[in-house]
Formats: sequence, C-alpha cells, structure tokens
Amino acid sequence: MPTIKAPLESQRLSPGSGFEFRLPAECLGEDDWLLDFMVMPTLVRDDGHVLAAVSAGGETCRLTIFPDQIRLEMHGQPPVSGGVGLEVGRWSQVKLRARRSKRQVVASVSDAVDVTMAWCPEGDVTITLGRHPRGTGGRGANARIEAPRVALVAGDDPSIRRPLCAFDFAAAFASTDLVASFGEPIDGRFINHPTRRVLGRGRTDVLQADPDSDARLHCAIHVHEYDLTDAEWDETGRLRVPDGIESGVYAVQATSGTERLRLPFVVRPTPGKEKRCLLLLPTYTYLAYANERLAFSERGAALTSETGGAALSEMDKALDAAPELGASLYDRHADGSGVHYSSRRRPILNFSPDYRAWWCTRAPRHFLADLNIAQWLDHFSFEYDVATDEDLHREGEGLLDLYDVLMTGTHPEYTTARMLSALHRFADNGHILYLGANGFYWVTGADPQDTGVIESRRGFAGTRNWNSDPLEVRLSTTGEPGGLWRHRGLAPNRLTGLGFGAVGFTKGSGYKRTDASYEPAFAWIFDGIEDAVIGDFGDIVGGAAGDELDRMDPALGTPDGTVLLASSSHDRTFLPAIEDEIEIQHELGGDNNPNVRADMVYLERPGGGRLFGTGSINWCGSLAHNGFDNSVSRVTHNVLTAFLGGRR
Repeated sequence: MPTIKAPLESQRLSPGSGFEFRLPAECLGEDDWLLDFMVMPTLVRDDGHVLAAVSAGGETCRLTIFPDQIRLEMHGQPPVSGGVGLEVGRWSQVKLRARRSKRQVVASVSDAVDVTMAWCPEGDVTITLGRHPRGTGGRGANARIEAPRVALVAGDDPSIRRPLCAFDFAAAFASTDLVASFGEPIDGRFINHPTRRVLGRGRTDVLQADPDSDARLHCAIHVHEYDLTDAEWDETGRLRVPDGIESGVYAVQATSGTERLRLPFVVRPTPGKEKRCLLLLPTYTYLAYANERLAFSERGAALTSETGGAALSEMDKALDAAPELGASLYDRHADGSGVHYSSRRRPILNFSPDYRAWWCTRAPRHFLADLNIAQWLDHFSFEYDVATDEDLHREGEGLLDLYDVLMTGTHPEYTTARMLSALHRFADNGHILYLGANGFYWVTGADPQDTGVIESRRGFAGTRNWNSDPLEVRLSTTGEPGGLWRHRGLAPNRLTGLGFGAVGFTKGSGYKRTDASYEPAFAWIFDGIEDAVIGDFGDIVGGAAGDELDRMDPALGTPDGTVLLASSSHDRTFLPAIEDEIEIQHELGGDNNPNVRADMVYLERPGGGRLFGTGSINWCGSLAHNGFDNSVSRVTHNVLTAFLGGRR
C-alpha cells in the first residue's frame, strides 16, 4: 500500500439530533413571524440544553431550557432568563416570535411570562430544533418534539396570523428530508437521526386492532443530546487502492509520533475476477456494537460477575470519557431511552484490529474475532473474496450469485429483510459455512438514503438491553415490525439449522461427537481426526464452544434431514436464551439444562445446497491453536475443501 502524508488537525464533533429548516427572506416579507411547536422534555439538566435556535446574517439566538426557567443567548450579549421551565414528561407549547418593528426575539412556554432578547433576524432565517446549529456549541436537548409551524403576524396582535408553513413528523419516516406539509414548500432536514416514528401527544385506543400500524399517531421525533450519525468531518487525506490488489481485509495505519491508529476497510474483487468463496463480514453487527459502553452500566457488572469484573482497555476508558462519539444499539441515552440508530460515519473506537472485548476478559470478539477466519484462509492458501453486510443489503441476490461457497463471520446478528431474502435463496443450491452463533437474530433496517446507518427496535422479547414502547416497535427506516426475526416467523433455524439458545462468558468447552458423525456419509468431515471431543482448547475462554451458542430446534424450523454431528456441554454459568423460557424457574444453568449447548450440524438441501454450522461464536478462536494444527482447523478445512469440490 502507498504511504501518504497529511496534516493532522483536530476536528470538532457536533453531536445531538434535531430538525432544521430555512425560511427564505422573500417568504417572510416585512411581517413579524411566530414559530411554535410542542415539546415534552425527557431529561433536563441543571446546566441546560439548547432546545431551539434562530440563525440569520451570521448570528444565532439560542433558546436554552433549564428545570426552572428558559434563557435566550447570543454571542456578545448578556443572556436573558425568565419565564418557566419545562416539566419532564409533560407536553408544553413553546413559542419564538421575531418582532421586527421592535427588533426583538421573544420566547415563552405555554404562554407564560415572555423572555425578550434585543435582536432582529434579517434576510434568510434558519430554524434549528432540538439542538444548536453546527459549529455554535452547546448541549442539545433530550425531548420529544411535535408539530413545528411558522406563521406571519401583522401588527401587535399575535392571534392575527397567516400560516406560512407546517411540518408533519408523521410523514416520510424513512427520509432524512421533509417538505412542509402545509403552506410554502419549505425543505427541512433531520440532523443525526432523531428517533422517528414515535408517539406524540395523542395516545391511541389500544383496543383497536393494530395501533402500532397507525402512522398518524407517530407524529413526534425524539431528540437526544449525544446522537451522532454523521461527524461531517473534512477530508484529511485520500488513499488510492492499487490496481490489481486482491480482495481482502486491509487497514490504513495512521501514525503521529509514537501513536498509531489502524482503520480497517474491505477491498472487493475486480468485477469478473471473483473467486468461488466469499467471506461475508457481519459489519452491521459491528455497527450495532459501535462505541458500546455497557462496561460502565449495571448490565456490564452483571455480564462480568463470573469473570472477575470488566477488563477495561484504554479504548474503553476513552469511550467513557467521550459521549460525543455517539453510542451503540446496546446503550441507552441519558434519558433512559434505548439507542435506535448506529452509523459508520463517525469515529468508532472498538471497530479496530487492536480492540479486545472487556466482557470476554479482553478476548477477541466481532471484527477481531472474524480476522481469525481471514488469517486461517490465508494460512492454507484458500482463494476467497470479502464483502460486507452493507454490500449484501445493497446488491442482494446479485452478490451471492457470483459465488459457490459462503462463509459467515462469528456473529452475524443483525440482518435486513433484503439480506435474508438473498441468503435463503442462496441456501437452496449454494454451500454455507456458518462459523458463528446468535446469527440472523434482530430485524434490522438500513437507511434507504445511507445504508451505512442501521436501525433496530428491540420490541419486548428476546435477549436485549432495553424494551421498545409497545406502540413503537415498527422501524422508521422500513415500516416493518422490529424485534426478533424469530417472532416474525423467520427463526434463523430455517436458514442455518440452528438458532440462538444459550450464552456464557466463563470457561468454554469442546464438542462431543455423536454416533452419526462416524457414519460413512459424514465421516469425511472428521478425516484426520481421532479425537472424540472437538475443540476443547482455544484462544477465546479456552474452548471452541463459548460465548453465545446455537442449537437445533425443529419447532423453530430446523429442516428435516439436519444431522447433529457434535454437541457441547457447559457449567451453571452458561444460561439459556431468555426467549426460550416462558416461566420463571430455578437451576437453568448448563449443569442442569440440556438445552444449554452448541450444536455442530450438517445439512443437504433438495436443491443441492449444503450447510455446515458450528453453533458457537468462539469456534474461530480455536482455528489458529497449535499453529493451525488442531481438530477445529481440520474440520473447517475438510468442509471448505469439500464445498469447493475438492472432495466429499
């Protein structure tokens, strides 16, 4: 790869979600104008939040809210405070009026005492709701906002108005742009993905057939102070990938003095020169966990209670100190609501070949764990290409049609409908090595305007870190119900023969072979192996079966003819998936529960497709053990060789 030199400059981040629109001067004329909207704060800190801003002529007037008052602020002028505060959990009407004849901006909450700033916006006016304008600083709001509208006011009587524009947040959920639904065709845009498709003031009759499907009720946006889906940084440098380079996983290494940062990227093959085998990196899972901070929550303490506590890295500590980097889909916002969106257009500290997960005692997980597969393929000189979840979502079946064999990553948890459709079609006559677990689990949406932004709604079932409101389960990006694919009638068992069944982060184990594994029809998988137990070793918690585990379950769609080759067993610290338990019981750990296991399976489909599944996130952590000379490596080698047609 070439080397480039570029000046490194500090670039600020501007977190906080909101909505912004511009009022052209020709629409405003010479009249006063009045902005009003409804707002329900979900958290108000003592040091305040910017709720709205009016910008014109290079100047900005900000409306900041506090628990007991509001304040108008401008650079170069003393702030003006007064009025009443906004109550958390209660809807209030906020008004901002430009009084041109008196050269004033006036703010009020629910028609209480006015707060007045001596300034009059001239020319084009930009309105920002929920946060500060980019580059002006300040903490954004945590609140739900509904029904912003602007009217022209003639004279001193604000009741005599001529509507100019109004915005309906119940329209165009999947778009980051919104045109006024009334009056002038004024364009607005959403900043940093405020949560869309959320309820406004009106609560529905929950006895109607499907209240969540009534989009008219989802007429608010939920803004958060640290939402960040686009850092909007200026370009620092540009690197040209050399012609003819092989498809694979690479990294840009940025150095400054003694500091080093490696930024991963994937190179796709030259069209027409594809190999027969594709390694599909689960990049939507990487995004779901991007900048995850559970180590600093009660959830983190619970996850590590059996492993001696969180093993924090410098990257983890940096994340804790920098909430402005945005959060993961596993975190909660400061107001307690769940994070719905994640994006790759921001610094992601834990998407790195140098990051180890804190809850697996600093073991490789996600991207670093998936590099074990690429390393193994390179060691044995297998020819392969690499693509990402985002590639599969955008290209669909056309991508997989180029290949005979598909290898998954260790944790392909987040899957869009388009991805699943392509995978199921490929499975009919293509060959799949499912080398992980907890795969194809969450219904995932991708922003149709930017497929580098994903969305998840947790619903209220499944192994999760927060619940959705029962009337806010549908994804804004697609309109489909969120939650588990299993609860949409498409459990992963139908694709891979396996589905998520258990989890544990203590000592891993091996797989004990079944009698079926010795039958001539399947013994080729174990050629060169004399051990009855496969993978009772490994670089991740000491065994190939560990972390999250999948098992067979015909009731969830494991196809007839799926052959159980081997299974693991575990101690009490491994527990079943919560969605499998319908009653509260004691003694559910692996020492008493036969469902707490990883299954190794093989399946041949009527269309000629074949599948091999390992049922464990940690399988690939054992590939390189003993210099790649081990039973896990041998089994994987035998299967891939057979799937490529070398032998069977």
